[in-house]
Amino acid sequence: MAQNNKLEQAKKALVFCLKNLNKDDRFELVRFSTEAESFFGKLMDADEGNRRRAEEFIQELKPIGGTAIEDALSKALKPAEIQGDKTRPYVIVFLTDGKPTIGATDEKELLAAVAKAIGDRTIRIFCFGIGADVNTHLLDGITEKTRATSQYVLRTRTSKSKCRVSTPKSTDPVCPT
Repeated sequence: MAQNNKLEQAKKALVFCLKNLNKDDRFELVRFSTEAESFFGKLMDADEGNRRRAEEFIQELKPIGGTAIEDALSKALKPAEIQGDKTRPYVIVFLTDGKPTIGATDEKELLAAVAKAIGDRTIRIFCFGIGADVNTHLLDGITEKTRATSQYVLRTRTSKSKCRVSTPKSTDPVCPT
């Protein structure tokens, strides 16, 4: 599957999840390729203006460079350290092919880094593997460590899926088919 098609699948899935945020939710976006970059720099309210800005950002994403999974997860976990509210669930929706090429590329090293970064906090990382060549072993390992679930998108249609991440349980499917 072409890299550009993977990105288009990821964009569609991300926009779908963005549109299904609840009014009282907060969110952040982290773009990653050769490096990771936070969009807002902190958790933002899921109001109409922030969603619109985020959707514009998503539409401008381009496939460049490698895949910096370690850096992306580190940046995604950062707001939990700074703005974490232990009374609210902290959820990461991670869209990737799961094939790290920049920074840590060893699966055991990446899983250990995720476990260390999370510590004793309750954080769920729901992985959406995009493409026909997904590294399911790594993504399943991440979700196992965070008591979440993985879902794999092998086609471009995501409209039948409904993301459920507001009050996750280890047995809840993220996007039932």
